[in-house]
Amino acid sequence: DTNLIAKYEFKSGKGSIAYDTSGVEPAANLNIMGNVGWSSAWGIKIKETGRAQATTATSRKFFDLIRGSGEYSIEAWIIPDNVTQGENDNNPARIVTYSGSATDRNFTLGQYEYNYSSLNRTDKSDGNGLKELHTVDTAQRLQATLQHVVVTYDPTNGRRIYVNGEFTGDADPVKGAVLKDWDSSFALALGNEVSGDTKTQWQGSIRFLGIHKRAMTAADIKANYKVGVGAKYLLMFNISSLIGTPDSFLVFEVQQFDDYGYLFANPFFTNLKGTAIATDIPLKGIHIGINGQEAATGQVFANLSTSLNSNTMINGRQTLSTLGTVVEIKGGPDQDQFFLTFDQIGSKTYARTAPTPPPAATPADIEGQPLIGLRRFAEINASLSTLTGIPQSNASVKITYGKVQQQLPTLANLDGFLAAQQMGVTQLAVAYCNALVGSSTAPNPLRDNYFSGFNFAAPASTAFTIAGRSQIIEPLLKRL
Repeated sequence: DTNLIAKYEFKSGKGSIAYDTSGVEPAANLNIMGNVGWSSAWGIKIKETGRAQATTATSRKFFDLIRGSGEYSIEAWIIPDNVTQGENDNNPARIVTYSGSATDRNFTLGQYEYNYSSLNRTDKSDGNGLKELHTVDTAQRLQATLQHVVVTYDPTNGRRIYVNGEFTGDADPVKGAVLKDWDSSFALALGNEVSGDTKTQWQGSIRFLGIHKRAMTAADIKANYKVGVGAKYLLMFNISSLIGTPDSFLVFEVQQFDDYGYLFANPFFTNLKGTAIATDIPLKGIHIGINGQEAATGQVFANLSTSLNSNTMINGRQTLSTLGTVVEIKGGPDQDQFFLTFDQIGSKTYARTAPTPPPAATPADIEGQPLIGLRRFAEINASLSTLTGIPQSNASVKITYGKVQQQLPTLANLDGFLAAQQMGVTQLAVAYCNALVGSSTAPNPLRDNYFSGFNFAAPASTAFTIAGRSQIIEPLLKRL
């Protein structure tokens, strides 16, 4: 690709420099700074305080070549560590940036939460590249898994974001803008701003990065996505003795997906000498094994049921499945060895026995929980209103409730009941009682009807006889 002006494949796997292998001089090699490690799957892993940065001198080629063409593309294969990083839409975590500080840039590809973000300095932006283009929140385009992301820019279409080969459909808010006021003293950086600002730190793995001096076409982007990233191998399993035809193989496309798994995909049957199979050969249930044991997970081909047949071959291959699966790495690519087992191949079958489930764990000895609970603040307020017949909207009650609401229980757990909560309940109860009873001398039909027959005008020494106490207590108990 003659438009590719910087390419980082991270093949070296060690050292303090990630090399620009585009062949376009000067090579904008990246100096690894801070907490950055190498991935055995070709890539770098950026953690807190880490970044990879080119010098301002070698970054000058981006200024010269992109300003000359008036358009560009940023293409990357990445694995974000999480979907929570990035301060906000105007200040994303920096995945790739060509900038001079946290507020001055030529371009940036960033992340905030589930969104990809693009900042671009033009005649319609400020020095920070705003207004920003980002993927819509509800689409959740960014995920914490291996993704192919491309940002393209040209004056006609503006910026466009592609994820896994597909245009997201998000429209550039400043279409028709042209590149302007770019600064040739800025530097290319991965994982953070050149200033190392903690607010703009991005954490994750970068498996590939390409900077193009043209806006890539949708077809080119889709094609690059289909090719994938990293080294791919054809892993061949000899099945000649199982089907009685020499030079017969089952073949998988295999690559190291990340530091934790191998990707097995697109298995096919082939015969190296082109020998035709006379009759259909049944093939059922392919299981992948590693280091002497069938893999515990990732057996997506276990449900395969087909027949090997020369009539279905195209260009010497019979495609068995278009699926893929990830198998856990054990000892690493230099040590792990693979094999296949089959439920049936030809006349041979494997009587697979289901593994014995492990015994149930001893139940945890959990301390007993209370059988009763507390009413929460709103429930207490409603209960006192029902008990007294005073509406919650009563002025004096409403004022008291507003004062003690934060003091009342918020959880039903009886173990959490505090003395301060008891005092809050008491104050609210007093407010309801005052609203119900009022003055002993003023007429009060609600009170007199509630405590029917009780003489509120009598002194306390004579009012609370046995009959008087019943006239107070019984109405309350009936309403509880």
